[in-house]
Amino acid sequence: MTTRPASPRGEARVRDPGRIPSTVVVALIVLWAGWLVELGWLDIAGPGDFPARDTGLYLSLVLGAAALTFTKGVVARGDRATWLLLGAAMAVSAVGDVLYAAVVAGHDAEAFPSIADPWYLAYYPLATAAVVSYVRQRSRSIPRVVWVDAGTLAIAVGGLVGAVALAPLTGTLSGGRLAAVVGAAYPLGDTIVMLIALVGVVILGLRRSEALVLIAVAMVMSGVADLLYWNLLAADAYVEGTWMDSLWPLASILLATSAWLRAPVGSAAAPTSRGLLVVPAATLVAATATLTIGTVSTIPTLTIVMALAAMGGVLSRLNATVRQTLQMMDAWQDARTDDLTGLLNRRGFAVEAARVLSDESTGPHVALLHADLDGFKEVNDSLGHEAGDEVLRAVGQRLRAAIHPTDALVGRLGGDEFAVILARAGAAEASHAAFKIRFALVRPFDVEGTEVTLGISVGIALSPADGDDLSVLLRRADIAMYRAKAEGLGSAVFDPSIDMAGEDLLQRVAELRAGIAAGELTLHFQPKIALASGAVEGVEALVRWERPGGAMVLPQDLLPLAERAGLMGDLTDAVLEVAAAQAARWRAQGIDLPIAVNIPASAISDDRLPRRMSRLLAEHGLPGSALQVEITEQALLTDPDGAQEVLTALHDLGVRAAIDDYGTGYSSLVRLRELDVDEVKIDRSFVVPLLLDERSASIVRSTIDLVHALGLRAVAEGIEEARVADALTDLGCDAAQGYHWTRPLPAPELEAWFVEHRGLVDAQAGEVLAAWEGGLPVVP
Repeated sequence: MTTRPASPRGEARVRDPGRIPSTVVVALIVLWAGWLVELGWLDIAGPGDFPARDTGLYLSLVLGAAALTFTKGVVARGDRATWLLLGAAMAVSAVGDVLYAAVVAGHDAEAFPSIADPWYLAYYPLATAAVVSYVRQRSRSIPRVVWVDAGTLAIAVGGLVGAVALAPLTGTLSGGRLAAVVGAAYPLGDTIVMLIALVGVVILGLRRSEALVLIAVAMVMSGVADLLYWNLLAADAYVEGTWMDSLWPLASILLATSAWLRAPVGSAAAPTSRGLLVVPAATLVAATATLTIGTVSTIPTLTIVMALAAMGGVLSRLNATVRQTLQMMDAWQDARTDDLTGLLNRRGFAVEAARVLSDESTGPHVALLHADLDGFKEVNDSLGHEAGDEVLRAVGQRLRAAIHPTDALVGRLGGDEFAVILARAGAAEASHAAFKIRFALVRPFDVEGTEVTLGISVGIALSPADGDDLSVLLRRADIAMYRAKAEGLGSAVFDPSIDMAGEDLLQRVAELRAGIAAGELTLHFQPKIALASGAVEGVEALVRWERPGGAMVLPQDLLPLAERAGLMGDLTDAVLEVAAAQAARWRAQGIDLPIAVNIPASAISDDRLPRRMSRLLAEHGLPGSALQVEITEQALLTDPDGAQEVLTALHDLGVRAAIDDYGTGYSSLVRLRELDVDEVKIDRSFVVPLLLDERSASIVRSTIDLVHALGLRAVAEGIEEARVADALTDLGCDAAQGYHWTRPLPAPELEAWFVEHRGLVDAQAGEVLAAWEGGLPVVP
């Protein structure tokens, strides 16, 4: 099958040759002319009775029509299976005609059923398969139920035809029950093929199913002939050569003509015609009519069986439809319901809230309440997630009891966040509802014998004053809720004069999330100097956010924003990725500078950090010593056991660790000794006043001594003067960093600074060596 380029509508169309071969046209004309001769409208043979001539003409017509149809299947580029099947159906029927003429006809008592009947009956399954193939070529993804409905309708209508047209003839044929069954099979078979063809027309539409229309007409012709033949045979009045006999070759010629119609082939959209909805109802009507006729008159048993089978099919279909509908309703309900609390979930709440906001009957005022539990994280951390789920279920029950008007919606948006929509409510009604919500949670929750007390903060946004779109109202209620939580208000109504800054914050959070994904984070590097030699022993990476078209965002603004948005994990991953890539570039240039990265408290106790670090080292071909992590004392206090496990895993990778900003927390050096850390960085708040405050000097001196006593290195931060660097050297501090040497620099500037600084260090080392060799005092 050859496929043309896709049409503008996206359908791949295939057409048979645009022009019918002239030999086929001539053959069809000859067939039609022959049929007119047989009918007697063209008397070209002159008067007289010539049975052999009539029989030969009849067989020539049916065999010629079968040959033309089969030929189309052989040469077709589309619908090959359709026309081969239909040609085969016509061929086996023609074989039956040959056998009938050669063996059965001419006897005084013609046998019925005869040797020809099996060949005749083989026509129907092949013809049915041909029609189905034709439809499937033109409509993709036809549900199986469509074919089941079509078959059931055909059986029902066939039964009705048998009840009406064949009932009077029951018992009139010689041959007994078998003769009755075979005789009835012909008109019933024609009816079935005709109805399936008509269902195909409904599926495809007339424009795409001209051939099906001709096939249906041919089946009508054949069915009429079969019914007449049944009646005449039963009355012992059948005579060969009448006009009735011409209906069978006419049906064959129509089928051959349908094969050579020019028709598009190719996949179309799945059937959506509403006409298909009538099929089950029509089936039920036909089956009921058949059974009704059977109550008032005698009808063939076969027709009763067909009617009952069709009715059973419809009832089965109805049962399946009801079951599927119930399943869809359950699925729809599940899709909008929170499994844990039974409240509306985020999707269901959004749908129902949008309906309330757009419903004019709810009045001009709608209030949205956004509630967040206070202290729920501690429940999860201390009692476990199962206990947290139990608390959430209880919270859902209390909220449902507290907010029960019919014009209120309660939903769980996720985690410990809940939302309420109140129709016809202003600020006063919404504030009262917020009070009821807070009051509902005053009573402690009993979780496995432990009393848990939670608070709840509620933010309120009003429509239309604060917006008429659900997303806008949720955002503004969220801002008001965080203000209520931060100020301990319990609940707060969105106030533009106060909360617009919060809305700007949400916008910046969205921009940061997109910026991390887009690779907008960059690193500046501050060198760490070995005080004894003045050499650069490593750098600390400090993150910056280069907002497109905006000012660069520094860590003091960036990190709180990321923490507020829950993006610290993403930000840490991005910083580690950039740092590893930079370390690999420097090593390729012959610059061996370990890069230290600050790790937040939430990450240092996350056992995924070592796996991410291992992956980065492997991807960039780095040893573990190429990267270093710096953690704060607060991170150690939050989860000391988890931090210890992570630091041990990093140590096994060769990654060094440092305690940053030491002295600002409450950890002890003894506790630090239990961890796999390599150095301690003394906070700048002790280093800056080193020469001015004896107490600061004492703290720095004792800290350095204790750090060394534990086998760790001491590093000082915030060095801005040479005198401070000299004093730290005298105190035995191992390394330092600060503006005295340079501010944090982007990688290209740091590389230039590094080359220059290394030259100065080498020159100073040369001067010291020369002075030592000349016996002169060495002045650092």
